[in-house]
Amino acid sequence: MNYYGGNPCPVVLHADSLTTDIMQKMTKDFAHEAAFVLKSTRSDCEIKLRFFVPLHEMEMCIHGTIGSITVLVNRGLIKHSPTMVETMLGPVNVVWQINGSNVDCLVEQFLLEFVHVNDTEEICNALHIEKQDINNFPIQSVSTSRHKLIIPLKTVETLNNLRPDFEYLWNVCDELNTTGFYPFAMEKKSDQCVQARQFPKRAGYNEDPATGVAASALGAYLSEHKAFSPLKEGWNSFTIIQGVAMRRPSLITSETFITENKISRTRIKGSALEKR
Repeated sequence: MNYYGGNPCPVVLHADSLTTDIMQKMTKDFAHEAAFVLKSTRSDCEIKLRFFVPLHEMEMCIHGTIGSITVLVNRGLIKHSPTMVETMLGPVNVVWQINGSNVDCLVEQFLLEFVHVNDTEEICNALHIEKQDINNFPIQSVSTSRHKLIIPLKTVETLNNLRPDFEYLWNVCDELNTTGFYPFAMEKKSDQCVQARQFPKRAGYNEDPATGVAASALGAYLSEHKAFSPLKEGWNSFTIIQGVAMRRPSLITSETFITENKISRTRIKGSALEKR
């Protein structure tokens, strides 16, 4: 992320005494995704994180995880890497290191799942685009923690000019059992680089400038369809640019581990800027 972009995330320490209702109300007041740090209930984890958007709780939030780890490291509350984090989806391994004034984090994700989608007309209606604006890659709902609808567009110009019908879009999300639209287009002059936008389902805001779980799903999608071939054995990295249309640009590194031409692991690499 750069200073003028990225996705703000309030981090609340020592949140064990807070009820779910209080956490939800605080997040609504923040008007941003928020992370709450609690004592872990698992013997294999050092901390527990709960994540909220203004209208509901989420099972996983990568930028909230990175923000929380950054705050905890800066205060000396965690001192050893990797750190195992308890989430609603299970333990998450976070490898971190101090790099100057930054805390660089690698957040691993969960088992990969692809669901093919045939509702092209409804998706186009939700985004106010034509079928010819869709690229040749398939539309799929992809998850490495939460499902996001990956929609390949032909041009970055089309991507940044999208003006969705949000009520329609949210209804399509309900039909497809996915938590948001993640349309993307390839950067013509940049290897392993794409631009994307995230329209979450009933979060309390219509667009998100940086979405780690969506970027992780997109990295897996790009690997699965060999969008930037050839892939190599081991870690492959993709740069996801998000938030440009919001004038809050973010850079997210999505990585997939390839073993015998198959994706076996996924993770997001990033850092946060703490503002006190």
